[in-house]
Amino acid sequence: MRIAITTWHSGPNAGTFFQIFGLYKYLSDRGHHVVVVEYEHGDHPEDYLPRGWYYYASQMFGLIKRKFQQRGTQATFDNNTASYKQDIELRDKRFKEMYGKMLYTKRVDTEEDFKKLNEEFDAFIVGSDQVWNASMLNRRYLLDYVSEGKIKASYAPSMGTGQVLPYQRKMFKKYLQSYNYISTREKRLAEILNKELEQNVEHVLDPSMLISKDDYLQMAHLPEQFQPGTYLLCYFMPNNEKQRKQVIDYANNHNLKIVMMAMFGNDYAFKEAEIYSAAGPCEFLGLIANAAAVFTSSFHCTIFSILFNKNLFVFQRKAPSKSADINLRFNEQLSTYGINRSIAWMEDWCKTLEKPIDYEHVNTIFKERLQQSMNYLNQFV
Repeated sequence: MRIAITTWHSGPNAGTFFQIFGLYKYLSDRGHHVVVVEYEHGDHPEDYLPRGWYYYASQMFGLIKRKFQQRGTQATFDNNTASYKQDIELRDKRFKEMYGKMLYTKRVDTEEDFKKLNEEFDAFIVGSDQVWNASMLNRRYLLDYVSEGKIKASYAPSMGTGQVLPYQRKMFKKYLQSYNYISTREKRLAEILNKELEQNVEHVLDPSMLISKDDYLQMAHLPEQFQPGTYLLCYFMPNNEKQRKQVIDYANNHNLKIVMMAMFGNDYAFKEAEIYSAAGPCEFLGLIANAAAVFTSSFHCTIFSILFNKNLFVFQRKAPSKSADINLRFNEQLSTYGINRSIAWMEDWCKTLEKPIDYEHVNTIFKERLQQSMNYLNQFV
């Protein structure tokens, strides 16, 4: 079968890479001809759907605050990363090489370009990542261009935040009623869509988890300056001074050095950590797989830590508003597997957090969810 995947597929972000790589590899391994649609949503603001007045009214102060915060982000990044430029260039090169292992269509921009895709493919799948984030719905990620008679499906698109507002629910209902198969990454979004639609919406694993742990360990590369089991890994955190102190205290109490897999400008200002900014996909895997403990507020770092059975601690981020709360995706993962390692914003450290994770129980649940997710895909591809 000829299958086209529409999703985010660029940039030096491990989560973005592994969500497309996982689905691509799974389908290819089943013998299908798989191609990624070469569409850059940032070049097409006209493809985004209106947000509706209630979106702005419900989080007015949060939106204003984010605007002010964003003004200084690039300047902070430039100042803090000045001495890491070569490492960042190496990171970007590593990501580019890994993205290059997949097949892509010619660049798709116009209505005619999208219509022509129907002549080339039998099935169209959208997902994963936050392509169904209710605050930035894009009609192309809702497969508005797919012709009748073609298989039209989603695999684990994410809502990103904790709410889907009334106008966005109408958009989902409008665009999804023609789908043959629908699944989501968050259970909450599946519940919302099941109320809006007449067909069943399934809750499945992130596509990065369709690849086995053993396959990932073969891909994993630990940079030579690090020794397995001797370090605490930070990724996407600390987000405040309290979290920074909690990381330092844990490292000191367990005789671990702190390694920061840097992504954002503030990461480079963590003076107590050894900064590593050249992590491509393979180094991302290697640093997680070999860490004695992982401290993160990243969704994909969380699920890979669970896959590798790591000593995991997940720190929640501060939400600018209720409708922009991104902690749902972390908390849902932890609760699914019975892992009590979520630390709220500005919460004090509690010794009960260090109770060992029952990975025998976790792995049993993961195996069941993996089979359910594969069964969902296998019914149409």
